[in-house]
Amino acid sequence: MEHFPALFAPVQIGSLKLKNRIAMAPMLVGYAHQDGRVSQSVIDYYETRAQGGAGLIFVEAACVDSPAGLEGMGQLRVDEDTCVEGLARLAQAIKQHGAGAFIQLFHAGRQTKKSITGVQPVAPSPISCPMINEEPRQLDSREIKVIEEKFIKAAHYARSAGFDGVEIHAAHGYLINQFLSPHSNQRHDEYGGSLENRMRILMNIVKGIRNINPELAISVRINIDDFVPQGLKEDESIEICRHLEPAGASLIHCSCGTYESGLTSIEPASYQQGWKIYLAEAVKKAVSIPVIGGGMVSSPQFASQLLEEGRCDLIFLGRTLLADPHWPNKARQGELADIRPCIRCNQCISSNFKGMPVSCTVNPHTGREKQFQWTTKPVPKYRSAVIGSGPAGLQAAISLSRLGLEVTLFEKEIQGGGLMNLAGMPPHKQRILDLRDYMLGQLKQSKVEQVYSYEFRPEDVDRLKPDFIVMATGSVPVIPDIEGIEPKGHLSLEEILTGKVCPRSQHLLVIGGGENGCETADFLAQAGNKVTIIEAGRILAPGMEKKNRRDLMNRLQTRGVVRKTSSQVIKIDKNRVWIAREQESPEIIEADAIVLAVGYKPYHPLYKDLKQLGDNLYIIGDALRVRGFKSAILEAELTVSMIARQKLGI
Repeated sequence: MEHFPALFAPVQIGSLKLKNRIAMAPMLVGYAHQDGRVSQSVIDYYETRAQGGAGLIFVEAACVDSPAGLEGMGQLRVDEDTCVEGLARLAQAIKQHGAGAFIQLFHAGRQTKKSITGVQPVAPSPISCPMINEEPRQLDSREIKVIEEKFIKAAHYARSAGFDGVEIHAAHGYLINQFLSPHSNQRHDEYGGSLENRMRILMNIVKGIRNINPELAISVRINIDDFVPQGLKEDESIEICRHLEPAGASLIHCSCGTYESGLTSIEPASYQQGWKIYLAEAVKKAVSIPVIGGGMVSSPQFASQLLEEGRCDLIFLGRTLLADPHWPNKARQGELADIRPCIRCNQCISSNFKGMPVSCTVNPHTGREKQFQWTTKPVPKYRSAVIGSGPAGLQAAISLSRLGLEVTLFEKEIQGGGLMNLAGMPPHKQRILDLRDYMLGQLKQSKVEQVYSYEFRPEDVDRLKPDFIVMATGSVPVIPDIEGIEPKGHLSLEEILTGKVCPRSQHLLVIGGGENGCETADFLAQAGNKVTIIEAGRILAPGMEKKNRRDLMNRLQTRGVVRKTSSQVIKIDKNRVWIAREQESPEIIEADAIVLAVGYKPYHPLYKDLKQLGDNLYIIGDALRVRGFKSAILEAELTVSMIARQKLGI
């Protein structure tokens, strides 16, 4: 039985008929060769999403003008005929699974750096992006016409490679958007001033592509709202869309935000599912060609509802398909519990910001699509024990069982999930509980024997005779060495986040301003408490992904949380705390209670007793070194891969 008929109804894009209304959004992942050619990793990544059932695949921003138009390393190029051979293999890999294949044509404009391109960035006006802080060179009219021709030529290369369509990237503060927006375009010639002039470059590109390749579908990804002062707003964007239709566009792909608009282009976890669908809805009322909408969409029910209500014609999925490329097929078959949830941690885009290939916290296969595919051949019966059921232990147990091993999972607590049970409690972190439930559901479907409320002991080795033991015992809170600290004289994160202690209208001191401490402060402030964070470092939550960190800092400020950084706690006396700052006298702060949040340390009490197992003992996750869910899940999968290849020979 096929579920969600609105989501899986066919739709016509120009002369192209798509099998469903799910579009994979273009996301810059950086898997290409350093010269911009298609790598096997690029093909594997996109082919997996096509196999997963999406009706339309947008290949990420491909540069039409290298090096000036590049945003980062590992970015695809579509600016020379030498690119066509690799792009043809990519298009074929997508299309052979019944998906439409579009490639996005891109120029960074001022949103790049000379350290990346080797040349001064270019723009419609010599105004720097505040997030880049590098003054661009103003393009003259002749250079603009050359860039127009490069977009048109790139579309011809894409068509030669076998793509069904191209998408003009006119959003997110990149070059075309820079021309459209009066915020960044202060020209006084035929390419600036009036809306007609500002949209001239986009119209020339669309018309030029349509004239040369009349059969090629053309999508335009456009900001409906820049969300910056004097930026492109809804009324002007809708007028541009009205002109795009007769110019030859086949599809309008609605987006918003720029580098400097804050949290509106790559949203943190606090944003609601489908929060910007109103933008697509407004465009749909103004044009007759199909319109793509979306934004934080993760639920098949919600996606289907948007289509049923006629608010858009297709739904784009971005991070959702990084987490689970098979979301479309699972939705169609009604296997909703088997969809691996995106937790909106934004570690994917954080990798991109650091100039690294994109990877996913919850899906270790993203960017490694073929790495964990083992040959299928009969293997002798091996027995393994996994100790601990946090994210590392759960992933290890599930994957070992998938290998065909007999697996027993031991957990000393009454339930599985480890620190996910705490991490999912602060505001806007509930998706971590969804991840926990997904992993526990996958464990239940496997053949893993589960033993709860039992602490594994050394003598269990002789009883079970496991061939492999994976120790994933996690971490425990650090108790700092502070004068006057007493074992029961403070509250723990566990007591606060599990609800064992529920302070209301109290003044609470949180010692430790890392991610855990800040999120706990947010949790306490939301409950109506007065909260002060004391942090020895210069800034709060320094290792947190910057979009979610900015959102969290905004909430702490709004809720009146006092933040004392560069402040060392030197003494505690009951509910009084002495803090010292450099070149200042000690300050005494009194509160109703003290919450310790100074971090975690590895917990592996059995290691010395089990290390005689030699290379058949594996220690992973926080038990090895405290990091986060992303490292824990990946490390588990890498460990199972090593067992498969080195121990089992598969």
